[in-house]
Amino acid sequence: MAKSMTYHNISSSIWECIKATSYSEHGTIYQPAGAPSGTATTDTPIGQVVLTFDYESTKECVSYTIQKKPFIVSDSTIWNGIEETVDHCSSL
Repeated sequence: MAKSMTYHNISSSIWECIKATSYSEHGTIYQPAGAPSGTATTDTPIGQVVLTFDYESTKECVSYTIQKKPFIVSDSTIWNGIEETVDHCSSL
């Protein structure tokens, strides 16, 4: 599975929903706060998942790259979780 993924049709309101939902459901912290690029860190019982992100509002897309994850967490698990959040926020 790819180490990077880009999600399209991400308006600014969907982007804010993605960050809020990721925090409320998984405790993901986007830093620096309010910045269009940086890191998204999620603490899990088996270790940290750290992604870099780059949100381009003019293109309405966000790209993520896996920087660190526990060995037993597959890339597809991360991408599937993000996809579920994107789908949820896009349907609101």
